[in-house]
Amino acid sequence: MKTPAIRLLPQNIQHWWQARKGQEGDTQPDVMGLLERKALTTVFQPMVDLRSGSVMGHEALIRVPRSLGEMTYEDLIKAAKEQQCQKEFELGCMEVAIERWLVDRPGGQLFVNFSARTLVELQEGEGIDTLLQVLRKHRLQPKRMGLDITGYTRVANILALVDALKPLRAAGMSVALDDFKVTEAGLRVWTKVLPTIVKMAARWTEKIDSNAENSAMVASLVRQAQNHECLLLAKSVEVETELRALRGLGVDLAQGFFLGSPAPDPITSLNVRARTVLGTVSI
Repeated sequence: MKTPAIRLLPQNIQHWWQARKGQEGDTQPDVMGLLERKALTTVFQPMVDLRSGSVMGHEALIRVPRSLGEMTYEDLIKAAKEQQCQKEFELGCMEVAIERWLVDRPGGQLFVNFSARTLVELQEGEGIDTLLQVLRKHRLQPKRMGLDITGYTRVANILALVDALKPLRAAGMSVALDDFKVTEAGLRVWTKVLPTIVKMAARWTEKIDSNAENSAMVASLVRQAQNHECLLLAKSVEVETELRALRGLGVDLAQGFFLGSPAPDPITSLNVRARTVLGTVSI
């Protein structure tokens, strides 16, 4: 009679543990509460001009507290959407980035991530001026700001996004299409939005010095950018050979570990190893 009890006990423990894990996995943080408690922090990754070797600006990246484990900013955006506060959350994150940026007041532009969905909702709701009000509150000129737009291929009406961006661009703000993938939808958005910067998806940077397919695709995107009078940026530049290849292909801007990792403080000049590659210092 004791044998069945011994066999059942581990199963019962396993079922209890799986149920507990499931409950924990379903638990979402109160995203607006994170903002109110100032639990989110910002790091800055430099965006570098490959022609001059100068730091033209930084991308602000939101970091979540360690208490949330492996949860990412993208997870928080998903939670904000489910909690029906994505618009407020994105505006709040932008303000967090601006506040930290103004501590050092570095040169160049500050780029923040903003979803196409939220931009359209602002335009159709209380007005896109809500975003500009955040800049006025902190006395930050729009020409010092750029938007890294995400999720632009999922917008049902591209013209609604174009309309939302008009007053921002008129005020002097730059517009970047983040994580650009060479798809029909992506190219359609490019030709309609006509961004200031197109940030290529990281996959095109990887081993570009030895990958003929990637090299040919980037060369094609360089021509496309020149035709539309915008700048092309390569993401995730990790090694010297990638940087040399990208510059040789005519890519305008880049960011990645080799040029500078995300850090709490913006930088004012490029590191020596990258400056050496770009020919801005003598060896």
